[in-house]
Amino acid sequence: MNSDGIIGSVIQLREIKDPQKQVKAVAREFEALFINELLKEMDKTLSNGFFGRSFSGSVYQSLFEMNLSRIIAERGTGLSEMLIRAFGKEIY
Repeated sequence: MNSDGIIGSVIQLREIKDPQKQVKAVAREFEALFINELLKEMDKTLSNGFFGRSFSGSVYQSLFEMNLSRIIAERGTGLSEMLIRAFGKEIY
């Protein structure tokens, strides 16, 4: 998945016709979204945030978190593999 945002990701996921590849892509996207939520919560523990609390700082922070979560998900945390094992069996 590239970083076209959530709408671009959904459109790309709908274009995948192979069920096995679709499960892998959805699991990887879910992992990235989950990591993104973790990063958002971790940012709340910082007093001024990494980029500050201004409007521009929050925009940069959200872009940073989104891209970082995708990179972490591509390298894998194990969550997508568990989802693939759980939901991949139901396809066949």
